[in-house]
Amino acid sequence: MSPAMLAFLLMGFNASMSALDTVFVRLVSDEIHPLQIAFFRNLFSLIAILFILKKAQRNFDAKGMWPIHTVRAVIKLAALVAYFMAITMLPIALVTAMAFTMPLFVTLGSMVLLREGVGLHRVIAIAAGLVGMLIILQPPGIEFGVGIALALASAIGLAGVALLMKVSSGRDDPLRIVWFNLVITVPIAALIAIPVWVWPSPAALGLMALQGVGGLIAQLCFARAMKLADASLVISVDFIRLPIAAVLGYFLFSESIELTVLAGGTVIFAGVVYSAFWEGRRAKNKIPPDASDIL
Repeated sequence: MSPAMLAFLLMGFNASMSALDTVFVRLVSDEIHPLQIAFFRNLFSLIAILFILKKAQRNFDAKGMWPIHTVRAVIKLAALVAYFMAITMLPIALVTAMAFTMPLFVTLGSMVLLREGVGLHRVIAIAAGLVGMLIILQPPGIEFGVGIALALASAIGLAGVALLMKVSSGRDDPLRIVWFNLVITVPIAALIAIPVWVWPSPAALGLMALQGVGGLIAQLCFARAMKLADASLVISVDFIRLPIAAVLGYFLFSESIELTVLAGGTVIFAGVVYSAFWEGRRAKNKIPPDASDIL
């Protein structure tokens, strides 16, 4: 099997798992509060990573990066809870479409906070994201409310996590960064889940176990796929999670398939792929930004 084909299969699993993530949350949300779902998702991810890490990797030497790991873990937990709450309020296809805005917020944050070059392709990608959101939210589309605000807050929070990852990724192994994140997140998630705590049924516990383990494996698949093929090609596969989410929502929860959501999600994702293509081309050819590409 060629590296490109393997990368597509890995990203296909990642995209499918992302769509199933919304289904798992919706299935258990009548019984378990999103705060508690976030705890169990991270707990089972932590248990899974213990079996993946070598014994020598299971240490707490963060190389002076504990403050950054802590801030990133808190932001990621808040974003995850916001995402889960949005799933309980909105059709899962809509939440999935809004999640596609995360890479665009990363691009915007890189430009504003990290002072990276404002390439024309980045401006086009951000513009595509705004147009896509307008398509989704336009009358008589989806009315802006708490659910939409939570979905956007989740995308912005995860973008912040990605930006912080840039700070620490060069100083430690990505798998250990995930380890530090989970070690911090699980006890915090347990504390904030206490006020809403109920003991889950075996069925709910099983679904959350699948969610936690599957989510961790999906992260590893994504990381591996990015090493095997160009980012623009790999990321394009991620789009399949929108139609998968729409179909699952239709058959499992009788949610209507809104054309505005599919169209808006397509426009947003097109901007992400376009930006990834140009970023990959620049890195591959080692092309520095110049006056023709900087606004």
